[in-house]
Amino acid sequence: MESGQRAEPTSRGRHAGPTDHDTQRDQEAFEGVMQTALDGVVVDVTLGAEEAARVAAAKEAEAKAYEDAVKKAFGGKMGMADAGLPAIVFLIVYTATNNLNPAAIGSVAVAVVMFAIRLLRRETLQHAFSGLFGVLVCAAFAKFSGHAQNYYLPGILINLGSFLLFAGTALFRWPIVGLMIGPITGEMTTWKQVPGRLRAFTNATWLLAALFAVKLAVQVPLYLTHHTTALGVMKLVLGYPPYLACLYFAWQMIKNAPPPVMPESAEDAEPTEGAEAAVEGNDPA
Repeated sequence: MESGQRAEPTSRGRHAGPTDHDTQRDQEAFEGVMQTALDGVVVDVTLGAEEAARVAAAKEAEAKAYEDAVKKAFGGKMGMADAGLPAIVFLIVYTATNNLNPAAIGSVAVAVVMFAIRLLRRETLQHAFSGLFGVLVCAAFAKFSGHAQNYYLPGILINLGSFLLFAGTALFRWPIVGLMIGPITGEMTTWKQVPGRLRAFTNATWLLAALFAVKLAVQVPLYLTHHTTALGVMKLVLGYPPYLACLYFAWQMIKNAPPPVMPESAEDAEPTEGAEAAVEGNDPA
């Protein structure tokens, strides 16, 4: 009985708790789990920073491209003056004299002066030529028809063509705004692959199409009823101010869209065996 009694505490002591080896092993396992989790956090943070930098760079490039597209459309401040000042001179002179000849001559003279300024400043002549040509066409329409309101007919026709172009491309899901901005950002037409981006370009195109529709709705009745002075005033009122406003809201749509996706370069894309076979089969030699 005494030997049995002595064995009992010995047996309980052997199973009373974990050994130092068990404790060290648990601690090492815990440290391994924590290190794995920490490594995962570091990787996530790194990838998140890289993605944020990529998105920021894409947005910056997109903003620059949109700004370049707007500047190209207007030709800068000088380009806006090329298109606006001759029309203002025509309106003022015709309203004051009710005579077509001095109004047409005055508008052409202003366009020639601005063209000469472009030459002296050695600036790009694209907008200078287009501005002068546009004024000459408007003056010719009015002069040879004998009706002052025909000075504004080329602009009305341009608005009609622009409405059909913008509305048509938006309707067929190839918005002209995307086709204009894509080559500047380098994304080309990959915005077709991003639904949110396609939607933004489409909405922006519809917005500009609506502006051209409003211009037509106001100007065509004035043209048909020979209200030349009112037609000239509305041409100015519906000119740059609403156009700049539409461009701003269009940019807000594009800015909040998903970032652009760059097309895969030809160097990065390795041809498959099928593609190589097709090339060999089409070899004229």
